[in-house]
Amino acid sequence: MKKFRPTIPISEWKIATHLEATGSIQNQSGLPAYACSCKWCSLWKSSFKNILPSWFASELKRILVDIPNPADLYRFETNGKYSSIRIVYFIVGKIQSGPNAWSEGDSGNTLMYRTIQEKPYISLAVYSATHYYGDVPILNDNKAGELICLDMRLMVNNEFQHTHLTNA
Repeated sequence: MKKFRPTIPISEWKIATHLEATGSIQNQSGLPAYACSCKWCSLWKSSFKNILPSWFASELKRILVDIPNPADLYRFETNGKYSSIRIVYFIVGKIQSGPNAWSEGDSGNTLMYRTIQEKPYISLAVYSATHYYGDVPILNDNKAGELICLDMRLMVNNEFQHTHLTNA
């Protein structure tokens, strides 16, 4: 297995990924979602196969992302029908091409997500982890590349939550 592949697609981005280093930072102790069994992490672990489009899950698996065990996961907004969840993974390498994740406006920089799927709604932003404001994994080999954040937003309806949490 090659350690470094020059152009692995992740949705609209092409990323040179250091596979060995990426594998070593998955499900790392000390990160916010590590070994978490809260309602939202349980929902994700029991239902991600029903949520993610198969093509996108294949891309994540190809670069050794541990899909059921993100680095961070939390609900950030809710209303009467839906809850919005942020799911964050990290990989190691270099972003070769893709949309800029940041847009500068009157109120400062805004993170711009790209839609992956409409139902359930999933969007993604890919950017250097130096711009991530939470805890990041420890990368022991700085020569392997930089930490890259795969930052997803998921919107799930309450009926879906109830079905998957009661059957988990």
